[in-house]
Amino acid sequence: MDSVEEHTENENENENEIEEPNREEREVLKWRFRQIRSLGMNPVEARLLAETGADLGLLRNLVGNGCPPELAVKIAL
Repeated sequence: MDSVEEHTENENENENEIEEPNREEREVLKWRFRQIRSLGMNPVEARLLAETGADLGLLRNLVGNGCPPELAVKIAL
């Protein structure tokens, strides 16, 4: 039977194994970042929204209908 220490150790090892995005995924993230930036979000917000997979259509709709970008970020997250 695994001890608590062994179980915790295995979880920590798995947490450190974060996969880097492949070339195609990086290109999609860069495209999403540029699209979101064009809506008026700052670079930090745009990166967060791009990486979390926030609904780009929702963001476009909100900003296009007069929602301030700062509020659109909060709604989308």
